[in-house]
This record gives sequence, structure tokens and C-alpha cells, in this order.
Amino acid sequence: MAEPETITGIPDRQPVPGVRRGPGARRVVLYAATLLFVGALLGIESPDRLFEEVLWAHRHLLVAGFGALIVLELTALVGRRWIRKRSLYYVVALVVTSAIVVLVRLFEGSGMDLAVRDIIGLTGFLLLSASLDKPLRREHHWLRGWPRRVTEVLGLLAILGTLYPMLVVGTYYAGRAGAFPIVVDLASDWQEPFLEIEHAELFRGKGPDVWPRRAGRTVAVLFFDGTPGGGVTVWEPYKDWRDFDELSMHFYSKAERPVEMALLLSDRSSVQPLEERTDWPLTVMPGANDFRLDIQSLAQTPSGREMKLSTMRKFGLYLAEPTEPFLLYLHHVRISEK
Repeated sequence: MAEPETITGIPDRQPVPGVRRGPGARRVVLYAATLLFVGALLGIESPDRLFEEVLWAHRHLLVAGFGALIVLELTALVGRRWIRKRSLYYVVALVVTSAIVVLVRLFEGSGMDLAVRDIIGLTGFLLLSASLDKPLRREHHWLRGWPRRVTEVLGLLAILGTLYPMLVVGTYYAGRAGAFPIVVDLASDWQEPFLEIEHAELFRGKGPDVWPRRAGRTVAVLFFDGTPGGGVTVWEPYKDWRDFDELSMHFYSKAERPVEMALLLSDRSSVQPLEERTDWPLTVMPGANDFRLDIQSLAQTPSGREMKLSTMRKFGLYLAEPTEPFLLYLHHVRISEK
């Protein structure tokens, strides 16, 4: 009796490549989630920019979200012999990570409202993962079609809702980019988070009728109380000033006499000594003032160091002498080619 032909008897056989599944694939997800987890936890140590500050304020939420994914995949790797249902992996991840979040928040004394926010965020991460989890859909056939889409939408809403402040800050940066080549616009909403006022008040107003450039149109108005050093600092103006030659500024002063002021420029966020930054003297006359300054000259600091025009970090306008209180109307500050 002839023996049946085995698979090894097939001439010139070639295996068909397939998608790798099981623990090997889950390890890839685990390692990727671990990298994101460590990056979120340690990526920013001393924030000095607005977006970094907001990201730092939400670091617990990001760590909780990525941590939930790690617990999920660790459960799939370690506990699959005892836990047969993949849906239970999500339950374990939610319970374990939520408990850790509550303990951390209680230890820090930061309040349960933030713990609730973090739990909502990590639930969003898990819901989004569940909507993309094919083995989970095979296990629960009802999690297909519109239920899967609902799960995906709920996960996205939970994540976006808890990270909403980061989205708002993103709109400020988008406004800054959209206004270019205007690098400072004190009258626009997108500029407000980057402003620091000292011994002065800033508000919006209408340009004086005798100022043809902005007569009756919305401008920024600075009220100086007369204290030397008082003025406005703009953090993170549009940073890349390369390939531009001229900085233009347009003021209208209500002072009764000429006022000595200083334009501060810096390519670093930290406080710099006077010799390492630019403090350009400006004599602001009563009435309209149009300043057009050479950028290459502005980039030369008293120490001889040339500022990096690709990373401009600070713009400031200050009083250089004591004066009587006065109003200063300001139009856009822009850079241009000659």
C-alpha cells in the first residue's frame, strides 16, 4: 500500500509569508509604548517655553496613558496562561493604572480632580487601542461596525478633551506662524500668552486721528507709569529671522517730550547679562515714530558675540529713563528684506 505523499514531497515548495501574530507582535507594541512612556516621563526637565510648560503640566496624563498601554501588553504577555479573555486584559490595565494614578496624586497632594482627569485620559488611550484591536473584535463579534467606530470616537474625545489646553496652545503657535513676517503683534489674541508686562498696562484701542498709518483702527496701547525698566516683554516671537534685513516698528507717542527707550533682543530664554544681549537705544519723539533697524547690526552684542538669528527668543520694549506717565500706541513689528 502506497504511503500518502507528505508536504515534504512537494517539489520546489516555498512558504507563503504571513503576518506575525501572538506574543512576538505584542512585544513590538510593548517596546514602542515603553519608549513613549520614558520619553513622556523624562523628555522635559526644565521647561522654558509655553508649549513645554503645558506639556509638563500634563505629564502625568501622558504617563498614565502610555502606562496603561504597557500594563495592557504586559498582561497579554505574562498573564495569557491564566487570563483567557483578551477583554479582561483591558480591565486589568484600567484598574491597575487607575489605582497607581490615585496613589501618586494622593502622595503628591495634588487633588483628586487631577486624578479623575488622568483616569479619563488613560481610559481614552485604552478605548482607542480597543477600537484597533483585531483579536478583541474576533473575541467579541459585536465590537464591529458602528460599535467599533463609537469606541474609537469615545477614545479620541477622551484624549482630546483631557489634552485640550495643549490644543489651545497649538492655536497660539499657529497664529504666530500665520502672522509672519509680523513677529510681534501686541493687539492679537495669539500674542497674549507670550506677554509679560511690568510697570505698564497693555490694552487695545483706536489709533489717534492724527496718526495716518492707523487712524481709527485697532492697535495696541501701552500705558507706562514712568518707572525706568517698565515695559513689555514678548517671549517666543517668531524665531527665524535669517534671510531678512530690516526690523520695522511704528509708534505714536502721547508723551509731551522725547522719551529714551530700549529695544531688547535675545536668542536665549534664560536671563542674559547685558553684554550678551541687545539693548538698542530708541528715542521716541512725541507723535508718530517709524523705526527701520538693520537686523545684522541688532544681532551684534556688546561682547562681540553674534546672536543666532535662527533662534530668537525674546523681544522687549522698555523705558530707559524715568518719565511722566504716558501712552504709546504700537503697530505691528515686522521683519522684511530691503
